[in-house]
Amino acid sequence: MMDSLLMEIYALIENGHSNLNMRQQEILKLVREMGYVSIDQLAEKFGVSQQTVRRDIIFLNDQQLVQRHHGGAALPPGKDRLAYPSRKGQNSEAKEAIGRMIAAQIPNGASVFIDIGTTMAAVAESLSEHQNLKIITNHIDVVYTLCEKTDFEIILTGGLVRNRDRAIWDESTAEFLRRFRVGFGIFGVGSLTDDGQLLDYHYRDAQASRAAMEISRVKFAGFDHSKMNANALMPFAHVSELDGIFTDKPLPPDLSRLIKGNGVELFFNN
Repeated sequence: MMDSLLMEIYALIENGHSNLNMRQQEILKLVREMGYVSIDQLAEKFGVSQQTVRRDIIFLNDQQLVQRHHGGAALPPGKDRLAYPSRKGQNSEAKEAIGRMIAAQIPNGASVFIDIGTTMAAVAESLSEHQNLKIITNHIDVVYTLCEKTDFEIILTGGLVRNRDRAIWDESTAEFLRRFRVGFGIFGVGSLTDDGQLLDYHYRDAQASRAAMEISRVKFAGFDHSKMNANALMPFAHVSELDGIFTDKPLPPDLSRLIKGNGVELFFNN
């Protein structure tokens, strides 16, 4: 259920009685969707200076609508912990189906990198029936699921824990990943654009995903339809670099042709 503070925020916006300008309203929406947004991201998105964005964040912080951080803004204390469970419940059937489709392509005994995100948690759940996998991940939820249900060899990357989505994010994460080589890399995405760019919401997440792409022999991406042209800003790969894409609904025709033209397999949950 949506937290009461967020309900109040959106009621104000929808009723037109808020003292927020349109950019500040959009910042609020982005913070709710992502949990955290950086000043750099917002300045690029809105085409304004970082100082302008910083003033917006200070105002929203003073209104107790966001919490100001060095370099960005997040949900107020105690609210961000609701973000991950809420996202995990969105399109859950589609995510579970995507997880099953991807797991069907992974042989027993394989070495696998699993990315962060709620779809990747569903992948981990489906992989729990496999045997003798070796897992590398920067996602605590993946570790928890597989520790509870398997005896796989699991490596968790080092770095800071981002509480709101149980991800490990740190500048050292990408460096750590480059020490390894894996047979399969399974990636979530923040957004897939019409021209085939795979995007993430945060610079450090994009860095980690880029490093994991480099160490993976076979590369899969899994995401539901809500990720088409979403608000993520940081590119980490192009569809032409993948071996397979797993999703719940057909993609736009031009994008499908681009993907297939690059020899990438498309898997849909029919």
